[in-house]
Amino acid sequence: MNREGIMDISVKKAVIEDAERLTEIQKQAFERLYRIYRDEGSPYLRGSDEIKYQIENGTRDIYKIFADNMLCGGIAVRNKGDGEYYLNRIYILPQLQGKSVGRKAIELCEKNYPDAKRWTVDFPADQLANKKCYEYSGYYDTGLREEISDKLTLAFYEKAVIGIYEIRQTQLNLTADVIRASFATVATKFGLTEQNCPNHTSFITVDKLQKHFNSDWLMYGLYEHKRLVGYVSLSKEGDGAYELHNLAVLPEYRHKGYGKQLLDFCKAKVKELNGHKITIGIIEENTVLKNWYAANGFIHTGTKTFAHLPFTVGFMEWEGQ
Repeated sequence: MNREGIMDISVKKAVIEDAERLTEIQKQAFERLYRIYRDEGSPYLRGSDEIKYQIENGTRDIYKIFADNMLCGGIAVRNKGDGEYYLNRIYILPQLQGKSVGRKAIELCEKNYPDAKRWTVDFPADQLANKKCYEYSGYYDTGLREEISDKLTLAFYEKAVIGIYEIRQTQLNLTADVIRASFATVATKFGLTEQNCPNHTSFITVDKLQKHFNSDWLMYGLYEHKRLVGYVSLSKEGDGAYELHNLAVLPEYRHKGYGKQLLDFCKAKVKELNGHKITIGIIEENTVLKNWYAANGFIHTGTKTFAHLPFTVGFMEWEGQ
C-alpha cells in the first residue's frame, strides 16, 4: 500500500504450479454467484485441471493478480485471432471485491496485448458491481443478452481499441458529440447556424441518432487508441442501393486516411450485403468534398435546391464492380 493508502496492484503470468491456489481463490470468488444462479457452468464447480490444461496447451493466458504482493485473484484471456481478445474470466477474493482491484488488474492485463483491436467480456446482467467495474474500464454495453436459465442472463460488453466497429445504442451520446464536432468546421465555412439551418449535421441530436438506430441504419465508428474519432452510417434504399450519411472524422484526426478507411469500409459492406450502389447528398458548393468523393469513385448525378436549406444539395453515387 502506498503513502496515499492505495493498494499496489500487479499481474504476473501464471505457471502450472499456481493452478491449485488459483482454483481455491476462484471457488471463493464465485461461490456467492453460484448460490444465486445454481449454474452448472459456474467456475465455482471447476477443478484445477481446467487451469492446468489452459496453461499447458495455451488455450488461455492465465494471470495472477497481486494486491500489496498478496496473491488475491486471477484473469483468463482468450486470443480469438485478428486482434480480438476475450476477457474470459476475472476473479478476486471476496474481501477485496469492490476495492478497484479488478479494474486495475484489467488495465494492467490489457497492456500485455499491444496488438488488441477489440476486447469482449460477458457477465450476469443483474450484477451491478460487475457492470460498474467494466464500464469504468472502458467497456460498453453491446445490447446483446443470452438467457442461460430462468435465473441467469448474460450481458455482453466490448471495448474497441482501433479499427471500425458497429455503434451500440449506449454510445449514441458520444457518437452525437463526434458528429457535431466533425461537422462544426463545415458549418463555420458555409455560415450555417441553428437559426438558418437547424437540421444540418453539425447540430444533430441524440434523438435523431436514436431514430436512425431504431430504423436499422448501419452505424459504424472508427477508433484510435480506444477513442471514437470517426463515424459513418448507411441506410438501405432498395434495389441494391444504400445511402451514405454523416461521414465524419474529428478535425484533429484528419489527414490520416481515416475518411477513406470509412468510405472503403462502406463499399465493402454494401458488396457484402449484395448491394451495388452508394448514394450521397452533399453541399454542392463544397468543391473540396465533391472532388474527394470523385477521386474515390463517385460520379456527380445532379443538384437540387430546398426551401429550408441555405445551400444547394449535390448528389453523387458510386457503383460497385
